[in-house]
Amino acid sequence: MGRFTKKLALGAAVILMASMFPVAVMAADGQTVRDFPGWNGSGTKIKGPVEGSESFDFWDDDDDGGPGSYSCPRGWRYSPSGWWFQYSDGSWPSNSWKYIDGRWYRFNWEGHMITGWFSDEGGLRYYLNPVDDGTLGAMRIGWQIIDGKAYCFNTKSDGYLGKLLTNTTTPDGYKVGADGAWIP
Repeated sequence: MGRFTKKLALGAAVILMASMFPVAVMAADGQTVRDFPGWNGSGTKIKGPVEGSESFDFWDDDDDGGPGSYSCPRGWRYSPSGWWFQYSDGSWPSNSWKYIDGRWYRFNWEGHMITGWFSDEGGLRYYLNPVDDGTLGAMRIGWQIIDGKAYCFNTKSDGYLGKLLTNTTTPDGYKVGADGAWIP
């Protein structure tokens, strides 16, 4: 493949990627990659499944027809629209829960991490850490104090991990109301 053809193919690939992915999510070359989201994102990694390898070749830009040499490191990135996670193949999670390095995160349809209260399609409520303490965006479980009230979130991995408990007695014997707050 000639030099001009390679540049043309590379330009077409960039245009194709730009049309496939929201511009707010695409990383600029040289963008900082972090292990954890947030400006203080220096949390401790917890053993668990890791999605993807450290790097991945995107396209063929060699004259020998072998794998390309352009790759991206897996990790958290920040754009003006918020934090997002890029896999080593260049893709990212969107409109889903993802377990990344020992923590559960929720991503909106654009691929940005959600923080604070989140209600799913079925009306179940979750709380995703809004504080930049090294666990920004991570699902909260167990008892949490939020705006001066105590709430209990499911701690069992039964398909409802992190769900706000409402109108029930918690596993440790406390009553919570319709809003999920502890009833003293």
